[in-house]
Amino acid sequence: MRKGFSMKKVILVFLFVLAASNMYAKKIEISFWHSLGFHVKELIEQMAEEYNTDHPKVKVNPVFQGLYEEMQVKMLAAAVTRQLPDVAQVQIEYLDPYVENGILDPIDDEIPSDLREDILDKFWGVVSRDGHIYAVPFCISTTVFFYNADIYKEAGLDPENPPRTWEEMIRMGKKLTRDTDGDGKYDKYAMMFWADGFYGIMPIFWANGGEFFSPDGKVVLTSDEMVRTIRMLMDLIFKYRIMPRNWTDWEGGQAFLTGDLAMGSFTGAAISYGEQNLPWTLKIAPLPAINGKRYTVLGGSALTNFSSNKKKSRAVNDFIFWCVSKENTIRLHEKIGYIPVRKSALDSLELKAFLRENPNFAVSIEGVEYARPLPAHVEYYKMNKLIRDMLQRLILNEADIEEELAKTERQINDLIE
Repeated sequence: MRKGFSMKKVILVFLFVLAASNMYAKKIEISFWHSLGFHVKELIEQMAEEYNTDHPKVKVNPVFQGLYEEMQVKMLAAAVTRQLPDVAQVQIEYLDPYVENGILDPIDDEIPSDLREDILDKFWGVVSRDGHIYAVPFCISTTVFFYNADIYKEAGLDPENPPRTWEEMIRMGKKLTRDTDGDGKYDKYAMMFWADGFYGIMPIFWANGGEFFSPDGKVVLTSDEMVRTIRMLMDLIFKYRIMPRNWTDWEGGQAFLTGDLAMGSFTGAAISYGEQNLPWTLKIAPLPAINGKRYTVLGGSALTNFSSNKKKSRAVNDFIFWCVSKENTIRLHEKIGYIPVRKSALDSLELKAFLRENPNFAVSIEGVEYARPLPAHVEYYKMNKLIRDMLQRLILNEADIEEELAKTERQINDLIE
């Protein structure tokens, strides 16, 4: 009796310890860095909380690391010290340093077949290098044309007929640019193309027939196509006088908010924020066509798995795949304006009903057809800064176009050789 009783005690203690260890087993902690601020930050935190609730053995900790470029600086610093997060939202243009330096491995074999088939090939293309996939497209957007419908009406223009061509944009722009206080200086301008590097000039450059890289991998800025592109932008300021010369990006944004700027190119991811916060009627149109051609930038970010621990890496992948579920990609579109990355979402009755009620959102989706990604290169960050600095010198100092293009071309080619 005593021996049997002792054995039962041992078994009961063992079962209790086993149950307790399972109950209090340490959760898999996943650090998630992202650059989605403003109104998007709240949604990302909500999504992480939902995932954690549905997956009690995992805890995703989202951390906002500043906007795109600020986060990129932090990411590169973390890569040097090998202290990268488990998962990160990486802007598509900044993917190459991690691929080239062997920090990211291909994930082709880890992507479920149903997910791979349901995401548009064009979106897989922006996260692929040399035929291999390195990330999962997440917050994808195209550049669209925002315009103030109220100002259109004040200027005698039909807000339902935005400019469809570059020439129409200039013609309408002359009516939208005004001196309202009679001091002899314009205080309300028609438009602004932000001098933000590649994003500002590439759709115009592509429409002019330009290509950034030559077949031998060098950068060509002194081409006729780029000279024509820069002159078109300069003419908006110095010839037609429908674009301000010395406004900063922040001042341009404020002018758009207050109604002192009528139209401009923005990311489609800002549609929801604009509709909710601008004190006038926001309308969205495609970027104006040039030479009968229309292009837009296919930009945004992808989710990347940096975890080296196999068990944690599997959990990270599960979280990434959950983030791009049909339901979540629809939610990111309806709440923010990001383009649904899944075909099933684009074809869904829910999304079609939403677009009927919210036609502004449809423009960014339609832009996918003629969208192109920005030049992919391990030195993208530095190249973009050189382009941005060149544009600022041209606009602020009215510098010589050919000289500036030749100078910047040498700087970039010296950088990438």
